[in-house]
Parts: sequence; C-alpha cells; structure tokens
Amino acid sequence: MKSKKLRKLRSKASRFVGYRTLMGTHGIYGFAHGKCEANRIALVNHLVTVYGYRHYLEIGTRNKSDMHENILAEFRTSVDPDPTAEADHCCTSDEYFKTTADTFDIIFIDGLHTGEQVYRDINGALAALNPGGVILLHDLNPPTAFHAREEYEVNGTFPSWNGTSWEGYARHRVESPNLEMYVVDVDWGVGFVRPGRQICYSGSVSGYENLERDRHTLLNLITVRDFLQRHPKARVPYSPLDPLIARS
Repeated sequence: MKSKKLRKLRSKASRFVGYRTLMGTHGIYGFAHGKCEANRIALVNHLVTVYGYRHYLEIGTRNKSDMHENILAEFRTSVDPDPTAEADHCCTSDEYFKTTADTFDIIFIDGLHTGEQVYRDINGALAALNPGGVILLHDLNPPTAFHAREEYEVNGTFPSWNGTSWEGYARHRVESPNLEMYVVDVDWGVGFVRPGRQICYSGSVSGYENLERDRHTLLNLITVRDFLQRHPKARVPYSPLDPLIARS
C-alpha cells in the first residue's frame, strides 16, 4: 500500500518538476497564457501571447481538434491535402506556398515528415512570414532510428513516427547563417526558426547515425526552461533584440 501511494505521489510531483520520456521533457510550466503541460500547443500559445501574434498558419492539420482549434491566435489558417482533415486549404504545402499571397505572424509545420519536404516547407514559410514572425516545427528530435524511419507504415500498423523531418531542419543549420534556430526538447522535438543569425553546423546532416552522434549541437537542443528564458512573459519596454521592433 505504501509503495502504491508513493508511486502516485511521485507521479503527481513529476508533472511539476519535470521528467523525460522518448518524447522529451514533460511537466507543468508557467507559460504566458497560464500554467499548463509543456507541449507544442503550449509553445505556440506562449509566443502568441508574449508577442501579440494574430495570424497563425498550420501546415499539416489532420484533425483540427488536435491542435488548430486550441491555438489562441485571432486568425487561424490550416493546410492539409487530405479532404478528411477539413482544412481551410485542401492542397499540399508546396501548392499553398506557391499560390498564396497571405502572410503570417506564426507558422507551425507538421506536414509530410521527410527531410526534403521539411526543407521546402521552411523556405515557403520564410517567404510567407511577417516581420518579427516565427516558425515552429514538430518531430525534429527522433529518439531512435526506428522513429526516424523513412516510411510511416510498418507491417500494416502506424507506430510513432518522426520520419526524417530533422534532416530538412538540419540542412538550414548548415546553409543558413541568417536564421536563428534551435529545438526545444519537448513533444518529439519542437523546432524554432526565425530570421536572425547563427553559427552554422559544420558536420554531416544526413543519416540517423550523425544525429545520434552529435544530437545537441546539430539540433541546437534546449530545454523548456531555456525557451521561457528566451521569451519571457514580461517583455522589457525596449530591446534591440525584440522581434517586434521591426514591425513598429
């Protein structure tokens, strides 16, 4: 009985002090929109709240109730080629970025999980990004080679799959000194990209073995707490590093 109670207490405590699984860091954190479990939705809503973002684009919606309808931005747009997703735009992300004239404050990419597609999606998102805007991406920190496999389906089943999304992100870590890039260690790895600057990665970014060998440096992996320190709830009145200065 004592051990059962102890396990319950540890389980409850772990939500607040944080713990790790294959998905990354878990726990309750004080985001700008309130205390909640750390995940991709919380990161998006934190940025929406801190910077007053109004226009949100989601690439790869699948089911609007999963994430899209939980985003706090005033104007939300969704893109998915599957008609059952009931997205605002039933087309591929390539088609959408090629034809749209709309621009956005915050863009979330969770489409086809291949390196080549994610690389193109980042380029498309950068072209559709408002000054001071940001891009977030899902599934950038696969914990094993199995999670980073090329194909989603395995013997008629669909186990957890991050694909090779990380490779598309990593190409920009090599090629794009004019971007700020990092991955938050939560919810399978949530990437952050915006115009800025970085020291480019100089190693190989193809093949899971290279990710496993140099994961933290290649991804520029940070904690949820690091993310909150980079984007504090209480913004100072003026800072030359504030991404919204360019919009004023």
